[in-house]
Amino acid sequence: MSRKEQQKLVEELTTTQSLLADTRKLVDISNVEAVQKAQAAQEAAELKAKKDIADYKNQADVKINEAVEAKIEAKKNAKFMVDRAKKKERIAWESLATTLFCCLIAYPAFLNDLWDALTLPFMWVWNGINDYTYWLKTPYYSRYIGGATKLYAYSAGMAWLLRITSVILVIALIVGACYGIWIGVHYYIKRWCNLSLKVLLVSTGAVIVFGEGIHNLMKINLVALFIFIQLAYLGLLIYFDDYFETRNKSCEWIQIQNR
Repeated sequence: MSRKEQQKLVEELTTTQSLLADTRKLVDISNVEAVQKAQAAQEAAELKAKKDIADYKNQADVKINEAVEAKIEAKKNAKFMVDRAKKKERIAWESLATTLFCCLIAYPAFLNDLWDALTLPFMWVWNGINDYTYWLKTPYYSRYIGGATKLYAYSAGMAWLLRITSVILVIALIVGACYGIWIGVHYYIKRWCNLSLKVLLVSTGAVIVFGEGIHNLMKINLVALFIFIQLAYLGLLIYFDDYFETRNKSCEWIQIQNR
């Protein structure tokens, strides 16, 4: 290769190296600008995210405060409604009690039967206890001979057997009666509903107001009649519970009771 060609080749190599250096500078500048732009975009995104988070937090705090205020207001309104309902209920019961008292004064037949219902069973129980105590001392049996009733005492062994057996039976009857009454009262309280209240009020008013007329038709204690009505109502409740349940209409029966 001639000297001239060598010089030309060196010049081209120099030019190429210069272009390569300029290209590297441009690439480095581009990389720096890209990094700076990325950092700027990241900082802007972080600032926007912080601002959005702060805005959301403020909105959440506002909604929480509104919810707390609404809850407090709802509690106040609920308490006011409950107090007003209790007041109305108390006034209604007081009015009902006053009405029933006036009816009792105007129609005293129920009061008389109530007194009999409280005193006569006590007297029957007292007389029964006296007779039973006397019988326990000397167990006896009676026979009707020659137009008169005569009493005969049992032997000693039979007397003690009868004493023990009778005491066990009396205790069992008392416990069974108390348990039956407790079951009935518990079931009545459990099945209490609007229908029960209506039946109670109607039956009470009817027995008090129409007590004299009922006495003219039949000789029955009004308190016993009232208790019989409640027992009959419980029997009907049991029947209709089974009736609607077997026909898959329990919801309708519940609606009827709570109207």
